[in-house]
Amino acid sequence: MEFRTDIFYLVKTKPRQEEVCELNLKNQSIIHYLPRFKTGKREGKPVFPGYVFVKPSHNDNYQQIRSTRGVVSFVRFESEFATATDELIHNIKEMIEFIDGKMDQLDKHQKGDKVFIKSGPFKDYNAIFEKYCANESAIILINFLRHQQRVKINSEIIA
Repeated sequence: MEFRTDIFYLVKTKPRQEEVCELNLKNQSIIHYLPRFKTGKREGKPVFPGYVFVKPSHNDNYQQIRSTRGVVSFVRFESEFATATDELIHNIKEMIEFIDGKMDQLDKHQKGDKVFIKSGPFKDYNAIFEKYCANESAIILINFLRHQQRVKINSEIIA
């Protein structure tokens, strides 16, 4: 089988063998990409567990990659190989950067932390962080009029 050398192919790895597959592809000088989280609780873990992208050169062949330690097989949809363009790989990298940024934010405060409100109607109030919500918001507990009130605010205005 002749590979196209301008695209990435998706290979399925053995369970929890992404690193083994990556190391063996590297040892064979096969261009590959294993998307990983860079920060947060999942730091270093694969974004797509069980999958690695490979970009064969003219010297690489199907059986060589297929028999690489850690690889189960190429991913196919009927007779078509699952492929990704350089643009798609670039988009995946950008998505991971975006997700990592959000994960950093989610790790910033834990339930029960004391926070300070930097702007808005409750500017300069102290509060207790409760949880993050969708849409970049957070729930905080604030003492207001002698009662503790649960308030939903933009998570970017708490410190």
